[in-house]
Amino acid sequence: MKLICANFKMNLLENDVLNYLKKINNKINKKNTIFFPSIPYIKLFSNKNYQVGSQDISFLEFGSITGDISVNQLIELGITYTLVGHFERRKYFDDDKYISKKVKLALKKNIKVILCIGESMKSSDEEIYNFLKDEINEALENNLDLIKNDNLIIAYEPIWSIGSKVIPDNNYLINTISFIKDYIKNTYQKDIKVLYGGSVNLENIDILEKIKKIDGYLIGGTSLNYEDFLALTKKIK
Repeated sequence: MKLICANFKMNLLENDVLNYLKKINNKINKKNTIFFPSIPYIKLFSNKNYQVGSQDISFLEFGSITGDISVNQLIELGITYTLVGHFERRKYFDDDKYISKKVKLALKKNIKVILCIGESMKSSDEEIYNFLKDEINEALENNLDLIKNDNLIIAYEPIWSIGSKVIPDNNYLINTISFIKDYIKNTYQKDIKVLYGGSVNLENIDILEKIKKIDGYLIGGTSLNYEDFLALTKKIK
C-alpha cells in the first residue's frame, strides 16, 4: 500500500482546516494517508485519528532554542511522522548540518522519519547520484542501527521540479529511485521505501503510477484543495 503524504506547509487557517476535515471525513484511507499541517493545527487532525506528522523538528530534545518545537511536544500533539531535510528548510534555515541530529532524535523517540533528498538542477547521472549519496550519508552517517527497523523513509524531491508543474520523465525517475534503493541496500543493508515529491498533481499522477518503484508520494499544492486531493488519492493504487 503506497503512502500518501499531504504537506500543507504554511497554508490554510483554522476554519479552512475544519472544513477540509469535514469534507474528507470517511473518504480517505487513514492507514496510508499522512497529513503534515502547520503546527498549530496538528491537534485537529490527531483528534480525528488521522495519521499526522510534523513538517520539521528541533535537533535538540529540549532546551533554549527560541522558535523551535521539541520532539516531545510534537509527540504530545499526536505526531507519528516527521519530515526532515525538506529543501525549503535547507534553503532558508541552513539546516544541513543538523539533519543527522534530527534523524537520530526522531528515530530514538520512535517517530517515523521521511528524509527528503533531491538535486537542485538537471545534470549528469553521476553528478546527481553523487549528490544524493552525499545527502544520504550526511543524514545517516553510515550508522546501520538508525535504519534497523522500518522507521526511515526517503522522499526523493528533485528541487527543480517542485512547484514547476514539470516532473522528470519515467526513465529518469526509475533510474534515480533504483539508485537510492540499491545504494541504501548495499551500504546500510536495508530495503527502504522511496516516495516521490515534486509537482505531483492530477495531470501527472497517471504517469507516475506507471513507475512501480515509487512507494508513495509527498504532495504539496494539490493537497490543499480537498476535492483535488480526494480525486488524486483515488488514482493511487
